Amino acid sequence: MAKKKIKFPYKVILDAPVPVFFVLICTVFFLIDFLLLKNNNSLNLTSSPTTAGGALPFLISQPLSYLRLFLYVFGFSSPQMLVTDLIFIMLLGPAIEERYGSIVIAIMMAVSALFSGVLNACFCKTSLRGASCIIFMLIFLNSFMSLSKKKIPLSFIFVVILYVIREVFEKTAGGVGGAGGAVAILICIAGGLCGSLFAFLTSPKARAEKKASAKNEREALLEEIDSQSPRFQKKSLFGKKRKNDDDDGDDDSDDDSTIVGTLKF
Repeated sequence: MAKKKIKFPYKVILDAPVPVFFVLICTVFFLIDFLLLKNNNSLNLTSSPTTAGGALPFLISQPLSYLRLFLYVFGFSSPQMLVTDLIFIMLLGPAIEERYGSIVIAIMMAVSALFSGVLNACFCKTSLRGASCIIFMLIFLNSFMSLSKKKIPLSFIFVVILYVIREVFEKTAGGVGGAGGAVAILICIAGGLCGSLFAFLTSPKARAEKKASAKNEREALLEEIDSQSPRFQKKSLFGKKRKNDDDDGDDDSDDDSTIVGTLKF
């Protein structure tokens, strides 16, 4: 008797490409940094530039300084920081990507990272690491969905407070205490706000109307193609013939001709 194969009834889908790929890239950077490089090369790759008197000053003539304005969001100083940030991104990211689209959320992430990196290079002597600015951006965007309905969700207030507290402890534990830690948190919040403001340039209603218009054009094109097909023409011709026969039914009754078999006299 052949054994029955057990089939998995569910299909795994890629519902949020941008957050998923972001998490994968962060994980790869973390493994390379801590397992291969032993955290010796972290300041050269995944840390944001600082002021001239800081640990990693921004140099206009150095191309790597410009890359650090984006790469620092993939760097994490501890496994706890990595896991916490990636959980926030995977919880908040899919809803935002579904609302605004993959391209828009990718651009907003880049804008948040760039804005926070530039502010840190201008005002802070310590480097930023991690995706705090992106998480703040996702939190703000989720709150905007409720603010558009003139409601302020209590969960949003708690999330902001808890994440700010977490950032205070993280910056203090990482050696960025006092005013420096407060400045770093404000920089991340400013970067999140800047990235979230980009969402106002892309209205979900406009995207929905564009999608509906494209659907109507596609349906009109299919109807035009169907009207030119032989099947449609044959159907129309048959219907027209039957209509003509019905219209001149009285004339056929007045006809004096006699039909016998297939011969007409």
